[in-house]
Amino acid sequence: MYKVFFDHRTICITDQFEKYYHQHHGLFVRYINEIQLAYIIELFRNVQELKNVFIFHKDTEMVFNAFRTFFTEMEAAGGLVFDGHSRVLVIHRRGKWDLPKGKMEPGEDAQTTAVREVSEECGITSPQPRGLLHVTYHSYLQEGVMILKKTYWYRMHYTGDEPLKPQTKEDITEARWLEPSQIELVTANTYPSIEKVLQAGGLL
Repeated sequence: MYKVFFDHRTICITDQFEKYYHQHHGLFVRYINEIQLAYIIELFRNVQELKNVFIFHKDTEMVFNAFRTFFTEMEAAGGLVFDGHSRVLVIHRRGKWDLPKGKMEPGEDAQTTAVREVSEECGITSPQPRGLLHVTYHSYLQEGVMILKKTYWYRMHYTGDEPLKPQTKEDITEARWLEPSQIELVTANTYPSIEKVLQAGGLL
C-alpha cells in the first residue's frame, strides 16, 4: 500500500479493498486509467471536505507510478534519534512538533542526508544511524506546483552531551529530548506522517 499525506488528508493506493472499505470512511474508487486518476486527484484537491481517498488495483506499483507523474518529485531524509537514556529528539517548527529532516543535496544518499540534517537542525555531531526505519510520502503546493516528497527516516543513536541548538534559520524554535512517556506532547500537535514514524519507532 502507498499512503500519501496532504497535511491531515490522505490518498491511499492499495490492493486490499475489503480491509479498508470496512475500516475507514472516504471515497473508494477502482483504478481504471490515468485520465480517471487525474480526475480523482483534481477532485481531491478541490473538495477539502474529502478527507480520505482509497484507490484500488491489484498492481499498486503500477498505479503509484502513474500517480507520481502528476507531481514534481522531491526526496528528503531525517532521523528518529534516541539518546543513551532512551529519550527521543524532537523539534518545534512553524507551530508544530516535528522530527529533524531535510532535502537531499546532489550526490548525497538518503542516510548521509539524514545524518547531516539532524546535525544541522539540532546542533549535535555524529548521530549514529541504525538502519532505515520508515518511508513517508506527502504532498503540498509550492508556487502553484504540486510537490510529492518522499522522506526516508532512519533510526539513530546519539551518545554525546552537547547542548541542543535549534536551527532558527529553518524556522526551528526549539529542540528537546523527550521521555517516551512524554510523547503525547508531540502527538497532540504534529503531522499524521510524523505519527507514522513514531509508531514505526515503537513510541506509539
